[in-house]
Amino acid sequence: MKYLYILMFFACINQGNAQKYQPLVGEGKYWIYEVYGTGDNPCDYKWTNDAHIHHFGIDTLINDITYKKVLVSRLKLFSSMGPTVRPYEITSTNVMGFIREDTLVKKVYLIPNGYFYNPCKEELKENLFFDFSLEQGDTLNECLRNSIERFGNPDEPFYPKVDSVKYEIDQYGIKRKHFYSFGYFEPCNFWHLPGYIIEGFGFFDGPFRGLINRKLINYCEGTLSDCNIISGTKDTPFDNSSRITISPNPSSEFITIETALDINVVEIIDQNGMAVLRVNDKEIDVSHLISGVYFVKCISIKSDIYYGKFIKL
Repeated sequence: MKYLYILMFFACINQGNAQKYQPLVGEGKYWIYEVYGTGDNPCDYKWTNDAHIHHFGIDTLINDITYKKVLVSRLKLFSSMGPTVRPYEITSTNVMGFIREDTLVKKVYLIPNGYFYNPCKEELKENLFFDFSLEQGDTLNECLRNSIERFGNPDEPFYPKVDSVKYEIDQYGIKRKHFYSFGYFEPCNFWHLPGYIIEGFGFFDGPFRGLINRKLINYCEGTLSDCNIISGTKDTPFDNSSRITISPNPSSEFITIETALDINVVEIIDQNGMAVLRVNDKEIDVSHLISGVYFVKCISIKSDIYYGKFIKL
């Protein structure tokens, strides 16, 4: 009987540890990606043409509330169409927005700045992003719903519900809480895939979604050295002059890229990841494009890459 009590004691401890809330937001967490050139087929990855890291920076006060910077750092490649340099070498860093987490209610809030694919309608305002307090039957919030159904209609009034909540081992061997929903459609797969978020991690490929030709190649927690990353620019302050502004937005005929950068090439990319237009001008005729959301990829003379997006009416 004594040994039975001991076993029950340790079982209770293990169960408590397994269900302890794991925060998403914190320094020393790195999601490392490669972006692939696709040629004519957006689902046929042929070469690496970009690589970057999503991570969190220093604390910042906004309206007397503490947020962490959401950072995207570009990585060095062996060539313009070559693999990523290892160890990962950061060449530049920009701020994508600001994020905070209320661990008591298990919710994550985001202030996006338009620098990346943004599922939240309100840029430069706080949005409820992840909600890790959801239970079976609860309805998804707007940002979460738009992120999972990333190529759906953002104006569709249907908001799916959580099908199930499970403790499962993730792809990195850590037991985390998984929240499953209705599923989402990936253009490179014929069927809908399970839609879910993971406590302390985000989606299956990290906290921030990207184009379909982007792939998570590594995730690491620790110091830069622990994660095989070298850089002296981990938390470079965001320079507003490096941002791009697209106007008018929405547009039916022409858009103008407003930026202080010396732009070499501008690519217009559709929601399938296909480059539908490539020019070297800041004023672009988009009248021939079909209606929808498009991403703008600006490549500077120094080979820095900046993204924006616009709506074609």
